[in-house]
Amino acid sequence: MKKVGLITYHASHNIGSMLQTYALQYILRNKYKCEVEIINFSSKKQRNMYSLFPKIISKNILIKNIINILFYPLLKSRFDDFESFIAKYFSLTPNSYSETSELNALKNKYDYIICGSDQIWNVNCDDFDDAYFLSFFTNAKKISYAPSLGGKNILKSDVDLEKYRHYIQSFEHLSVREVNGKKWLDKLSDRDFKIVADPTILVNQNVWEQLVAPREFQEDYIFFYGVPFSPVTYKIVVEISKQLNLPVVMLDAKSWLYKGNFMKGIKLSKHSSPNDYLSLIKHSKLVITTSFHGSIFASIFNKNFWTVTYKQTNTDDDRVKTLLSQLNMTERLIYLEDYKQYKLLEDIDYSLYEEVVSSFQKRSFEFLTESLD
Repeated sequence: MKKVGLITYHASHNIGSMLQTYALQYILRNKYKCEVEIINFSSKKQRNMYSLFPKIISKNILIKNIINILFYPLLKSRFDDFESFIAKYFSLTPNSYSETSELNALKNKYDYIICGSDQIWNVNCDDFDDAYFLSFFTNAKKISYAPSLGGKNILKSDVDLEKYRHYIQSFEHLSVREVNGKKWLDKLSDRDFKIVADPTILVNQNVWEQLVAPREFQEDYIFFYGVPFSPVTYKIVVEISKQLNLPVVMLDAKSWLYKGNFMKGIKLSKHSSPNDYLSLIKHSKLVITTSFHGSIFASIFNKNFWTVTYKQTNTDDDRVKTLLSQLNMTERLIYLEDYKQYKLLEDIDYSLYEEVVSSFQKRSFEFLTESLD
């Protein structure tokens, strides 16, 4: 049995990060019959980022830490939700690592090491680390599976490009998640990156159904999920709520508190694990999301959804545009400023969805099959 080490953002308290980790572990184990181990690497920066009380380096963090003290039981329960999911569903290395040099101890442990997916190659992320380019010593064959640069052009970033060109040259097989990512990395490395599906797309709905938590809200509702935006975003979401006469439910307790959404009538889910996230999507009347993975899971569960952005959004960030193009659902991306122009409860035609996804899965499986041969 092939031994595979997987390194990704498995430990970040981020739903998409955890579910793409679960998906790739599942596919490698169940489709390719590999012995899979997730390398339990989480840098000190990443651990601080998701800590309940991050180091105080600004007035903003000080204020958030005070709020975290006041609402400690609520936020601690959310922290535990994520940690419980990791402990229950991930096959981790016996040891945990926080420094890249510590990973040299794994030199002879695996036949293959796969890095991916998620924004692990976004060199501008606060929790980015060279370890995700497999910069440590290993005798394993190196594979990149669908890493994302997060819409940030590495060629324009203030980093040592020669160093990352060198890291890439040591890979046997290379893939990336987005069109722009391929363009930038091809130019950087003079190699040909394949565009493949995010791991969550490779796992069919019946598998995700097994993870869905019991339904929490019995009435119809709008599930809003995305990165914390400006107060204007939440203001528009509340306007949509009133227009459709549907309450809004959120999962992220921090943005619910920090952005004052508890005063806007937005409801907060009691729990925040990936299981609860899947349940909130599955049972919603409408999903409004700014998130890449929010769009994926809304489509997997055949929900009515809108992926929203602003007209001034970074044009280099083609993550959602690439995804919706791959799913043949580009019309679901709208500018939030123009929401009044759309019939927000209009049903989506999913009659060709399985055919489109199956074709995309096939190309991605061909890459993995060749890489693991």
